[in-house]
Amino acid sequence: MNPVGMCSSRYEILRILKRGACTVDDLSSRIEISPTAIRQHLTILEGESLVRRERLKEGIGRPKVSYMITEKAEELFPKYYSWLTEFLIEEIIEENGEQKLDFIFDNIGIKFSELYAERVQGKSLEERVTVATDILNEWGAYASSENDGDTYWLRNYNCSFYDVAQKYPQVCNVHSTFLEMLLDHPTERITSMAQGDECCAYRITIG
Repeated sequence: MNPVGMCSSRYEILRILKRGACTVDDLSSRIEISPTAIRQHLTILEGESLVRRERLKEGIGRPKVSYMITEKAEELFPKYYSWLTEFLIEEIIEENGEQKLDFIFDNIGIKFSELYAERVQGKSLEERVTVATDILNEWGAYASSENDGDTYWLRNYNCSFYDVAQKYPQVCNVHSTFLEMLLDHPTERITSMAQGDECCAYRITIG
């Protein structure tokens, strides 16, 4: 299944490059479309930072240009992190009981906040909320924030842990604790996508 919004030919190019670098002629023969069309697709993929080119000198004559995928393109291919996470959680429960999960995911949230502590050092609450929103967006959260007078609202429209959180809601503690520690202010999760809401909403009361 190709990513939403990407044409099938460009995704097929990425699928082939996933197995190794190719020239335009290589791609043309494998996909059975013209070299000109391949170049057009590659230009678009380069513009989106999904492929990069490398010149290969082989004997006499002009060097060949081959194309390969970037780290950004790797993110488009299926990953099964949620399965691994579920298995790890099940092992934790089996060894330590389910009550241990809150403690573990709180600690993960704390460690995440420590990684980003320098970005909020010396900043006001308003500035911290902006930084926190930026960080969540770096994580692919499609987050937004607003101030309605006496409260800041931070909303996350893409749950990174959606599949796992439906079964183990304790995983949501990662974001809640991360935000509370980073903002250095009481933070309450009001809604949760894993529980059927349209977004994960966090309330930060001023004062």
